Amino acid sequence: MEPRDLARVAVIEAVCFGSEAWPRRGFAELLQVFATSRPPRGGLWVAGDPATGELLGYAGIEVSALWGEVDVINIAVDPAHRRRGVGRALLDMIVRLCRRHAVPLLWLRVRMSNRTARRFYRRLGFQQRGRFDHYYQNPDEPAILMAMDLE
Repeated sequence: MEPRDLARVAVIEAVCFGSEAWPRRGFAELLQVFATSRPPRGGLWVAGDPATGELLGYAGIEVSALWGEVDVINIAVDPAHRRRGVGRALLDMIVRLCRRHAVPLLWLRVRMSNRTARRFYRRLGFQQRGRFDHYYQNPDEPAILMAMDLE
């Protein structure tokens, strides 16, 4: 992800997450932090259509201080481009990165009512590990903690 991607990322974020969407400024600040931190603290990536250059989705991770685990902090695909492998490609790239750095655990949080996303993550190898009550608002809802062992 680069600063020029932020306008489109913000649109996808708003469409996918509504009132809980991160602001464009939040992505800009993370880009800055991730670009300047040593050792790296995380990354943000976009997936684009090679034929048109259209931005289809994005993902971000935060890395633990010792690369002992990685948290998928955000992932979204434009609804018009879902079920075409974009989300899978983003997560596959993250898994490859984690394996290259010998990260043993990749985890994420997903809204309890988002059965489609939970099913998608299970198909990719994530397993439910816990629950975080009152994580989401509007409506108040738990997050399901899901993890993938990479060892």
